[in-house]
Amino acid sequence: MNGLRRKIPSPSALFVFEAAARHENFTRAAEELNVTQPAVSRALAALETFLGTSLFLRGKPGARLTENGLLLKRAVDRAFEEVEVALDEIEARRTGKAQVTLSVSTAFTTHWLMPRISRFQSVFPQVDLRFQLIPGPVTGPIGNVDIAMRYDPTNTTSSQFVMHEAYVPVCAPSYPETSKRSGGATIQLEGDRSGRGGAGEGWTGQPKDTQLRFSDYSVVVQAALVGQGIAPGWLNVVAHWLREGHLIPAADQVFCPGRSCYLQMQSDPDRPTVVAEVADWLLSELRDDLTAVDARYPDLQIGSLLTLESPAA
Repeated sequence: MNGLRRKIPSPSALFVFEAAARHENFTRAAEELNVTQPAVSRALAALETFLGTSLFLRGKPGARLTENGLLLKRAVDRAFEEVEVALDEIEARRTGKAQVTLSVSTAFTTHWLMPRISRFQSVFPQVDLRFQLIPGPVTGPIGNVDIAMRYDPTNTTSSQFVMHEAYVPVCAPSYPETSKRSGGATIQLEGDRSGRGGAGEGWTGQPKDTQLRFSDYSVVVQAALVGQGIAPGWLNVVAHWLREGHLIPAADQVFCPGRSCYLQMQSDPDRPTVVAEVADWLLSELRDDLTAVDARYPDLQIGSLLTLESPAA
């Protein structure tokens, strides 16, 4: 360890490097570390000067790792993962609880998981949930988390099929009457074309008047819940609100972008049994919601999304 201290300018440099290497973006690393982007740039420049080599290729659209950067990233990832495992074990010994980390979208956490968190705690009183929240599309490697919801399962993980991804136009039950008096509105995620149905009014079945756009899909769903307009309701996110009647379909059509949703876990023989149990619970609860929504709105044919065969177009 004494040798390591002489080979880096400071221990904090490794934390800055790990965040920047994982995001391949200095601004995102700064946001995660709660510092400014120039502070990240200075720390990495100091590390590169100290090591006498470039770790990143700066440019657009981000910062790509050099060969030496990749070498350091692999070593740092392994070391940080071992430290985290040890800290989790220490915490589990102290509290008597197991820690299970979920990598899921902010919208899924806010609108599907949080309404049933007390139910989870009653089933798993010995488990503390931790979250790696993803504000955008849930793609990419799962890292060292226990369970991840992803669209693209990899060979390095154990995957459970959840459903074929799909959305339906949704709104609050009071909205159809409100829109007659004040005009209609569509609610969109900024920069996302998948919820537009291809051509203007096609995905809502109504003329588009006012358009509301938000950068966070959690806010898109919240705006629909409070009656501000019609939003594309991704079913794995809005299933709870559809089941409870807080949202209703605004059209009898489901749109499928052609991808599937999976729960993924590391393919590790030493994986704690409770991780698989939590994954099974999440899958069962979500499918129970979707089955109930299918029974409530049979014209949507949501049941066809729950089998591995591709749903009918």
